[in-house]
Parts: sequence; structure tokens; C-alpha cells
Amino acid sequence: MTQQFIIYDTEYASWKGFIDLPLNDEKRKRAEIVQIAALKINLDDLSVADEFNCYIKPHFEPKLTEYFTNLTGLTDELLDREGTDFMTAYGRFLHFIKKLPCYSHAWGQKQADELVIHNNLDMWQMQNLPEPDFRNIAPWFDEKYKQLNMNITKQSSGQIGKILGLDKEIAHLNLDEHNALYDVYSILLGLRKLGFTQLF
Repeated sequence: MTQQFIIYDTEYASWKGFIDLPLNDEKRKRAEIVQIAALKINLDDLSVADEFNCYIKPHFEPKLTEYFTNLTGLTDELLDREGTDFMTAYGRFLHFIKKLPCYSHAWGQKQADELVIHNNLDMWQMQNLPEPDFRNIAPWFDEKYKQLNMNITKQSSGQIGKILGLDKEIAHLNLDEHNALYDVYSILLGLRKLGFTQLF
């Protein structure tokens, strides 16, 4: 049976100055997830076995900030039209990932996506629900860049394809950096280009 793993990303409602807050700041902890995207990947050839993308209507702060919309392209209208509630989305996500290892990209910090999922479960008082097998792929990229003498000191997941000159390969998505679906495909381009062969 082909060994598989998950690449996932979240987008969560934020505001100007959000990124500068400490990870344990109480206001930052209340950032609501508004998109979860994931790819199920076959390890042997890094092909996509399945795709997941779910938009979520924010509940506690229903309106997105102009800062966040400008950053991500996600709008209130999109979430009203295509979004569901967080608990439904999270249940679908758990069904998609099964018990596979789940890689997200957190450069220079503790896993941001892990924390925001944990914080959202706290907000909904659903701490008893299972959480993914969280793993951070960013240190792997950092090591590969160093091996190639690439001086990359800061990088988001959505920038990987552009850094490696591969972003045209996902132009058909008609999305851009900071849309979670674009970002997971950007990570995948990097894994293919830099030779990801073994889970950790």
C-alpha cells in the first residue's frame, strides 16, 4: 500500500499588527479559522491522491478586516456564499486526514497552524476532539536551502513556488499567496523540486 501524508494550511481572520503579537496573547488566541486546505500526497512519487478545501464563516467576529481581505483575497461575500461553520469544517478535515502525518509550514516559530487549530477548539469548548498528527515542514526547507547555498532568512508557505521559480505551475488555480489552497500547492512544488523522500 502506498505510504501517504498530508500537507495542510489554514487562514485565520487577522488584523494589522496581528503578526507582532506574542503567540500566547489572548486576543491573538481568538483568531478564527476561515479556511482549511489540504492535499493527500503519495510519498513514492509526490502525486496528489486527494484535495480538500473548506471555507468557514467566522462566528465570534463575523466581519473580516480590510487588512485580512487585502492579504488573502478572502471576502465576507465568499464566506457567506461558500462557508460552513467551524465544527462542520473541522469534522470534514479530520475525516480527510484520517491518522496520516500532517505537515504545515511555520518558519521560525512554533507551528502556527497547530496553535490556531488548538485555539479554535478551545473557543468552541471542544478540547475533547482529536487533533492531527502535527509536523512542521519548514525546518526541512531551511536545511535544503542551506545545502543549495540559498540565503533564505524568511519565507511563507505561499512563497516557496516563487522562490524556486515554479509558481507558473500552479497559475491555473487562479489564486495567490495566503489562500490556503494555493499555499499547500506551493509547499508541494517545493517538496518535488528539492527531493522530499522520507517522512519525519
